[in-house]
Amino acid sequence: MFAASASRALTCFFGWFAAPGDIEFQSPGALLLSQPRLSHNPGADGARRPCRALRAPRSSIQEEARMSRNKLLFVAVLAASVYTWPGVAAADLASGLSAYRSGDYATALKELKPLVDTGDIGATNTLAVMYAHGRGVPKDPARAVSLYRIAAEAGNVDAQFNLATMYSSGTGVAKSLETAAIWFRKAADGGDATSQRMLGVMHFDGLGVAKDRAIAATWFRKGADGGDTAAQRRLGEMYAYGQGIAKDEGAGAIQLGKAAAGGDAIAQFEYGWMLANGIGVPKDQAASTGWWRKSADQGNAGAQFGMGTLYEYGTGVGKDAKEAAQWYRLAADQGHATAQNNLGTLYERGLGVRQDPLEAARLYELSARQGDGDAQRNLARLYRDGVGVRADAVVGYAWLNLAASADEPNSNALAEREQLAARLSREQIVEGQRLSREWKPGQALGKSRLKPVPVAELAPTSVQMTQASFTGRYPARPEAQPGVTACNTRCENSTCYRTYDSGRQVEYQARQKWNPITNRFDWDAGTC
Repeated sequence: MFAASASRALTCFFGWFAAPGDIEFQSPGALLLSQPRLSHNPGADGARRPCRALRAPRSSIQEEARMSRNKLLFVAVLAASVYTWPGVAAADLASGLSAYRSGDYATALKELKPLVDTGDIGATNTLAVMYAHGRGVPKDPARAVSLYRIAAEAGNVDAQFNLATMYSSGTGVAKSLETAAIWFRKAADGGDATSQRMLGVMHFDGLGVAKDRAIAATWFRKGADGGDTAAQRRLGEMYAYGQGIAKDEGAGAIQLGKAAAGGDAIAQFEYGWMLANGIGVPKDQAASTGWWRKSADQGNAGAQFGMGTLYEYGTGVGKDAKEAAQWYRLAADQGHATAQNNLGTLYERGLGVRQDPLEAARLYELSARQGDGDAQRNLARLYRDGVGVRADAVVGYAWLNLAASADEPNSNALAEREQLAARLSREQIVEGQRLSREWKPGQALGKSRLKPVPVAELAPTSVQMTQASFTGRYPARPEAQPGVTACNTRCENSTCYRTYDSGRQVEYQARQKWNPITNRFDWDAGTC
């Protein structure tokens, strides 16, 4: 039986603002993957978001620094005008910078080194960039920091920004977000819009500075006014959520629209979402699709997934399963869990792609490891039925157990788990519970200690001790206590039964909570 809810619909996008929680993490060392700035010209970022685009913006300082595309000079003449060295020195600086931009690092070094020796701060900043990346000179981050510091202390805004990024990532110097904030502030006070945005990020999350959303909004606004598209996006998100400033969806749409027009891929996705829902702007599905396509063409995984849903369900475009599969694949290849699940359903059903249960199982597994409840349930079905994988009722039970208690639980997983449990022995149930209890997000399920058994070989039994077969499963009613809500709770794996002092009884699903002592997830029944 194919799951009716196996392929997640557009409600992931069109349900409007989702609760904050999911964030995109960048590797701690990602900072130096982009070129340090040689000129004062902030660029847009191109980071990716999952399907709930307009969530509470929470990103690491490394992520935001990585999103700031470090800048080369506009033209050599501008560079010569920025720095105060006249005549031959200015011409040499222009020649050195031109050589750097063209990749002729040997010539750049030849032109710039004498200027550094005479104290030219622009040349000093550029030479630091060369040492930071090992271009024309041996890679030496510590030497780069030393040169950045010289230029930064002399008032060069770009060197101040570059030095701040080195401190924020701990590259060539001991990591210190507090010191990074000091140098970002100096550059921000000098009018650098990207540094103004970085200060906004730091105050938003309390990174190296006091957490203060109102101050964060002030810095985002400065950066936005300075033309930084990522700052425009962050300010738009704060308006949309009312975080640190009064909620104003119209103002949020304006800022997101500016950022989208400036080429910010995330803002294009978010602004398209607002157009699709008529939030802060008149509803316009055609315009929404256009912005999503722009974002998707830039490689935004969330937008690629969104385009897949539009084509799968025929929303604003012609229904086309083959086109949907192509968009899902682009997002899935970037690790988008829901896209992996939806592409898996197309392979399982043979819609828009060849029917291939093995590929479906592979995609479900990738998504399930990320904690996607639908994918965990879909993978459990394959193990239960022996489709695309070796049939194993215990592994199927374990994945259903996880799907029933995921952050976004699959609506069918609980009932299907109970149906399967009715055919398992006590030993098999305990083993399945062990597998789900010891599972860690991002990893494969552990190996079962029992021999794989297909469900078809398991005879139904009425003597299994499963959650559904408890006698007197609700605990005793506790005595009432003045001013306090009292309750008694009993749990079997993730299914809990609670009796309140009022006599009310409820059945609910516990959530998984990381236990740092045992280094695994435990079931958390919550409080009364």
